[in-house]
Amino acid sequence: MNAAELTRRRDIAAGIAQDAAALAAGMRARGMSETKMKGAQDFLTEADGATERFIRERLEAAFPGEPVLGEEEGSGVLPESGPLWILDPIDGTANFARGGIRWCVSIGMALDGRAAVGAVARHAPGELVAAARGLGATLNGIPIRAAPTPDFTRAIVEVGWSLRRPAAEFVALVGRVMEAGAGVRSSGSGTLGLVETAMGRLDAYVELHINAWDAAAALAIAREAGCWTSDFDGGAWLTEGNPICFAAPALGPRLAALMEA
Repeated sequence: MNAAELTRRRDIAAGIAQDAAALAAGMRARGMSETKMKGAQDFLTEADGATERFIRERLEAAFPGEPVLGEEEGSGVLPESGPLWILDPIDGTANFARGGIRWCVSIGMALDGRAAVGAVARHAPGELVAAARGLGATLNGIPIRAAPTPDFTRAIVEVGWSLRRPAAEFVALVGRVMEAGAGVRSSGSGTLGLVETAMGRLDAYVELHINAWDAAAALAIAREAGCWTSDFDGGAWLTEGNPICFAAPALGPRLAALMEA
């Protein structure tokens, strides 16, 4: 796929993501964010489903017949080659449902099994982060780069938490990161933590397991922003997820080692 086509796909995905974030925010303002539970600490609102259906309809109009993998509606048979759209209609649903601002819409595209295009939109504040392979990454049209942080004593690291791994493993990882000298936070949106690492607002994001819809768009963005990234889009990442590590270049290898300790 050439640069012109990747640019077109990035721009269309970015527009859809912005419109989807506005749709979700409007539904919440009208009281349509009542929470149901898919499982322990796994929140779902009416806006999640409506936003995913909206994105799917827009993608189908722009790219007829192309497969889509979404958090709420899953997928059909995943292709072995060609494009695959990967989306999370609202990442940070618990924050969204409680009136918080740390949530976003994520639309990524894998090409031949590897992350190639990403668009992540927030409604308030109005932020759009977008990238395509070989074309750089931007925040509201302005180029972004990973932080130049040289060592852990100056670093802020977000450690994502998931019930898919034992709580003791999460606590142990937090301890190792802090012992290395970093400050730690956890804010309830893996996608935002990942893209904020690409922006340089954070120095790293790590999580022992994350799903493809949370990370595909962010991975395309982070690579273009010069982050050190683990090989998230390898193996059975589309169906099983993987551990993930994005970091300032000087911190990546050591942080990845801390995840495996």
